[in-house]
Amino acid sequence: MNLLVLAGTEDGRCLASELESRGHRVWVSTLTEYGAQIAMAQGLRTRYGALDEEELLGLLQQNLITALIDATHPYAEQVHELARKVCGKAGIPYLRWERPQIINDDSPLIHWAAGLEAAGKLACRLGKRIFLSTGSKNLKDWLNIPGFKEREVFVRVLPKSEVLHECEALGFQPSRIIAAQGPFTQRFNEALWEQLKIDVVITKESGKIGGTEEKVKACLKLGIPIIVLKRPQSEKATPVETMGEFLKRVEDLT
Repeated sequence: MNLLVLAGTEDGRCLASELESRGHRVWVSTLTEYGAQIAMAQGLRTRYGALDEEELLGLLQQNLITALIDATHPYAEQVHELARKVCGKAGIPYLRWERPQIINDDSPLIHWAAGLEAAGKLACRLGKRIFLSTGSKNLKDWLNIPGFKEREVFVRVLPKSEVLHECEALGFQPSRIIAAQGPFTQRFNEALWEQLKIDVVITKESGKIGGTEEKVKACLKLGIPIIVLKRPQSEKATPVETMGEFLKRVEDLT
């Protein structure tokens, strides 16, 4: 089969590599050049850059794609919606790789929030020094939440010049910006949050690949609350438990 994998994450690249090894022709599409560089270093046929509806449809037709695999981040709602729509137009299967969720602990330190505003307001009630571990995409939205700007907010983002420029433009001082490439160990998180005297952490349920487990365990060890953004409603489809099961589902299309 000719397969297009929308990726950019480690598990997406792993899926693409495994499908290649099984004899399929695989194209990988990533949002960023950095993600493409990693994929190409793994020997994957890769392109990068945002795609609109017309461009994605053209990519499918140009490469005679027989199925699209959406292995983008669990919170990339716009990409999921676009991919489903274009696959419907192209008349090919859309398969969503659902990264397994891992948080099962019922500790009172773990709080779930349905969205940014709910998470931000809760964080403001739980402490003054907030560690934002959700990436740089929605920084402006976080700062627009009532009371959030008045707190001492620390952000952990990718060490890229454009990201750092955005942080500075939004008013983050260098002492509040942790520019580093993950994943991070539990011990690293503990040491960092202890040094910064963090009161509360905000994160996403990004699964094992996204380092969620290490963040939760670090907070439980330090005795500080962690707020976890729930995955979008569209992500509540019946999950595939293992990558092996997902690969079988793909190959059943043959």
